[in-house]
Amino acid sequence: MADGMIGRQRFGFRTGLLKRVGGIIVLLAPLWLLLPGLGAFPYPSADSTYSDMALAHYPNAIFLRQSLFIGHHLPLWSPLILSGSPFFANPLSGLWYPPGWLALILPLPPGFNLLAALHLLWGGIGMYLFLRSAGLPGAPAFFAALGFETLPKLYAHYGAGHLTLLYAIAWTPWLLWACRRRAGRLKRLAWNSLLSWEALILALIFLADVRWSAYAALLWWGYALFGVPVAREGMPLITSWLRRLTPLFTQTLLAACLAAALALPLVEYTRLSTRAQMGLADTLAFSLPWPRLLGLAFPDFNGFHEYMLYGGQAVLLLAVLAGLSQLRLAAVRFWLAAFLLSLTFALGANLPFMGILTGLPLFDLLRVPSRMLFVSGIALLILAAYALQALFSGLTASQRRRVSLALTAVVAFELALCGGVWIVGGKAPLNFVWGAGFALAAAVWIGLYQSGRIPKAYWLAGGLVMCLFDWGGMDRSLFWPRAAQQVLSANRPLAQYLAAQGAGFRVYSPSYSLAQQTAADFGLQLADGVDPLQLQAYASFMEQASGAPAAGYSVTLPPFANGEPASDNALYRPDARQLGLLNVRYVAAEFDLPLADFALEKQFGGTRLYRNLAALPRAWVQPEDSPLGEGIRPVEFLAESSDRIRLRAEGPGLLLLSEVNYPGWQAWVDDRSVPIETAAGLLRSLRLPSGEHRVEFGFRPTSLYLGWGLSLAALIFWVVIQLYQRKMDAGNRSLTEFDSSPLPVVADEYGK
Repeated sequence: MADGMIGRQRFGFRTGLLKRVGGIIVLLAPLWLLLPGLGAFPYPSADSTYSDMALAHYPNAIFLRQSLFIGHHLPLWSPLILSGSPFFANPLSGLWYPPGWLALILPLPPGFNLLAALHLLWGGIGMYLFLRSAGLPGAPAFFAALGFETLPKLYAHYGAGHLTLLYAIAWTPWLLWACRRRAGRLKRLAWNSLLSWEALILALIFLADVRWSAYAALLWWGYALFGVPVAREGMPLITSWLRRLTPLFTQTLLAACLAAALALPLVEYTRLSTRAQMGLADTLAFSLPWPRLLGLAFPDFNGFHEYMLYGGQAVLLLAVLAGLSQLRLAAVRFWLAAFLLSLTFALGANLPFMGILTGLPLFDLLRVPSRMLFVSGIALLILAAYALQALFSGLTASQRRRVSLALTAVVAFELALCGGVWIVGGKAPLNFVWGAGFALAAAVWIGLYQSGRIPKAYWLAGGLVMCLFDWGGMDRSLFWPRAAQQVLSANRPLAQYLAAQGAGFRVYSPSYSLAQQTAADFGLQLADGVDPLQLQAYASFMEQASGAPAAGYSVTLPPFANGEPASDNALYRPDARQLGLLNVRYVAAEFDLPLADFALEKQFGGTRLYRNLAALPRAWVQPEDSPLGEGIRPVEFLAESSDRIRLRAEGPGLLLLSEVNYPGWQAWVDDRSVPIETAAGLLRSLRLPSGEHRVEFGFRPTSLYLGWGLSLAALIFWVVIQLYQRKMDAGNRSLTEFDSSPLPVVADEYGK
């Protein structure tokens, strides 16, 4: 008998181990999807031209790696594009997100793709733990975790190269998990406000991608206020709300302090950038058009990432099931409301009241309303998990009737729409056939389980296989791996020729003839560039220098009015002397530039390379009363890095440095601090007395040091609080016993 018990225990242990191993293998689905393109750059489609991974993340990573491993310093200023910009204040620099540094020690782009896969896996684990802490069984939580890892909108943004956005969203389930963990752990209000991981996770989201942090914070606040149970036995209403609001304010403030290393410099940079001039149309850019709501039911293969809405047919039908059978649960009501509100917000400019809403304080941070579709996707997955719990617990006869009617209506609508398109167009598009087919299959599969014809284990396995085909087929259409050699060879002969001309000059292209990733590989510095943050002073200067008029906010400089860089600026004529002030020696264009100061030097395919005869050196001295660039005398460079420039110059006169002036740049003449003046509204300059002088420019931004100090102090404070509480727990068994009480009990009580 004892041997039999031991045998059963061993068998149970092996079965449990096999289930865990199988679950881990299934959760590695993102690796399976991304594995074919592990060594490539993702692009939105086979014929797309741009990917943020190639044109932004790769150059920044190369520059950061070279500065750390070759220059042995942490770069604060970048000379790569736009004639120089504050690297430490740019969220896309990757400077302040610690997990992202893993890519610096790995080959690129494989390092980026591996980090993307790991973040998807991390987000799935967070979703699983969050739903388990909310009282859901393992199978529904596992389904939602797998759905999160294969969420099509994530893969659409991955295809666009939005790595940092993917990093940040992967932390969102962990933020919700930390919120539940805090709500169920401690009774004392003061410690309840501090003893949580929420501040640290929210700070990581901000450091990973500022754009998502506002949406994540809004979701977190909403869930903490309306979705998390709080014990209120005999508690006044005001005290109950204080228990909810106090931790949120405390954690938000602590998160802001933890993220201050980026937050303070970013505030300063944004105030001086073109983003400060954005209007309502810029804030509501990429609002979801009404017809795109069909994306809930029909996949948009190769679709636009901002409008991606599809989450899988099984998820959609299960969410409908949850709404019909589980509305008595407060959690289901919250996530249903989150889905509807986020979907409404995503419509943005297509709704009349959104202009007023986005003009309110804090709401103006929620630029690009369609980003809220991530919340819609997460809400649908959580509703689907609650629906699975209801199925496994058993529905009442009336619930089964309502669910059957609703699922039949949804499937009938999709089949009818698919048939109508077929009749009108003579053929049914793949996305309509795909959506209607998987909807029918999912509805039949749910019906088979309700009728008791398939055992639970087999039903789950078959359902997961069906969902993986649905999710996987959609996901693979949303990113197209392109060989690194192909991406990095864009106009490589031009870059090789320019690199052979030495250093100490910039290149300008009105037609984006020199890709940023190629320029970074060869150490070339560009006067043009693609970046969401651009100094307003530089944009105004370049509007005159490039001849291309600005028409509102643009991520490119010069702007491309029709999105066709090869031809959009063909009618505009650059100002050779203005470009010369920026040390632009060469101009590359896909069209002719018949200007007296431009000499055609060489042609690479369709790209013309002109030498700017009006180019000035990187630094010079001129008489103070002379026009800029006239009567110049050369200077000698002694040492130069991104954050420090040392040179020898002879006065008297005005020393001009063809570098963008920015708060934090300081100057010393013969070790004596002197003020920096701004010339031409942009360039650094200072006045030299007679004689030969040693001049040094150094970048020491006050906002950085304040941010560093605040972040470090907040981190030390957070660690000390955690350690102190651990010590208290060790000496207080009663507190420990309460701390270890299972959260599902609280969740069940809240749901009644």
